Amino acid sequence: MKALSFLVFTLFILTSCSSIKPAAPDLPLSPLIETALPESRIDIPISINLQNVLNDYSAKIPLQISGEGKLGPGKYTWQANRRPFELNFLGDTLRILDDAGFNINGFLKNPFNGQWKNVGSCNAALNIGLSTSFGISADYRLFKNTHLTRFDLNACNLIAGINITPAIKPQAQEVLGKILDTLGRRIDNYNYKQLLQPVWSSFNKPVKIGDIGYININPSAIRVWQLTTSGDILSLVAGITAKPIFSLAEPAKNTSMPLPDLLTTDTGGNGFNLHIDIHLDYQPLNQLLKNAIANKEITVGAKGHLLIKSIGVYGTGNEHLLIKVNFTGHQDGIPYHGLFYFTCLPAYNPETGDLYVENIDFDANTITRLKEGPTVWLLDAAIKKYFHDQLHFNISGQINSLKTKLNQALNQLVNNKLVLNGHIDTIKADALLPLKDYILLRVSTVGKLSVNVN
Repeated sequence: MKALSFLVFTLFILTSCSSIKPAAPDLPLSPLIETALPESRIDIPISINLQNVLNDYSAKIPLQISGEGKLGPGKYTWQANRRPFELNFLGDTLRILDDAGFNINGFLKNPFNGQWKNVGSCNAALNIGLSTSFGISADYRLFKNTHLTRFDLNACNLIAGINITPAIKPQAQEVLGKILDTLGRRIDNYNYKQLLQPVWSSFNKPVKIGDIGYININPSAIRVWQLTTSGDILSLVAGITAKPIFSLAEPAKNTSMPLPDLLTTDTGGNGFNLHIDIHLDYQPLNQLLKNAIANKEITVGAKGHLLIKSIGVYGTGNEHLLIKVNFTGHQDGIPYHGLFYFTCLPAYNPETGDLYVENIDFDANTITRLKEGPTVWLLDAAIKKYFHDQLHFNISGQINSLKTKLNQALNQLVNNKLVLNGHIDTIKADALLPLKDYILLRVSTVGKLSVNVN
């Protein structure tokens, strides 16, 4: 009976000692603040071919304009025949100079048969000058401010030395003004919002970067300035304000935002400069750990062995990363199983691209539990060193691939009217923050980007 009681007592002690389940770490929330991602300013030179606009000037202002008016008991008719325009851009202004032939005829009505008889004519020279300043409005329309800068009509002594020019000049100007108004309304129909809306929509959708992850540009505003012209090309700088985020896992899809009104008062940003948050999700990192050390055995001391069943890293809103290890093991023939926790600090070496941990140690709750009874053998420096060495990820491949894929994304035909040309020059790490759902690695890139619009 005593032997049986001793056996039951021994089994109870062994069973209770072999199951190790300390409480999860209870770290105080630290002043770990996910600092706001700086706004990225993407300044994009854009070239717009104005050939269609110039064609409208030539087509909608006819080579011949005419009119008529009363002259005492008679009347007069006039006709201006212009030559093809000479178009000259200066800054954001289109200047048009033209010389036209001006023919004037005077008529008197025969009181007997009611027929009009030509009683005089003259030819005069007409010098026309037009100026059109271009811009882009907040609703993306190409607007202009067209006015006459020159309308010089030589004197024309039509009948009995009467100079008819002062009567004809305002009439001809009125006819030309109506033509310019019609042309202006047509130019107002050049709306580039439809051209840019698909691009803006694409910026609001996650873009798969090869097989390494996804990037969200997250644009918030668009602006333009520096309008200049050369030949038939209107050049401007469009700037996009954005907060790009890169993640290993596919993010939730956002509803595309409508293209906001254009900001036309901004004086520019700082070129093509992206700040990108890389979300290193715990799940892919844990999968790498599982592949590397699951079911691996660690020798502890002279008689102890530890078999890792599973491992995972996670965060709780503290600057520390937490490591949870499920294991089985034995020492001196006594089996053990259960779990324990480590705390550590994440670190990143931008020169090598290594993500690793520092200051790894058993969590306080784990230390307290392991010091109870014979499980103190697990508090071994070899175990800490093993996990310190294994928690090491080289993510330079992801960083370099991000640069490569971004370069590919910056050189493409967006549609039949828009072509991107650009490149990333540098990419570097700025900060590392262990957050609850992922490790945040903030990088910045510098490069160039241009857009051609046809």
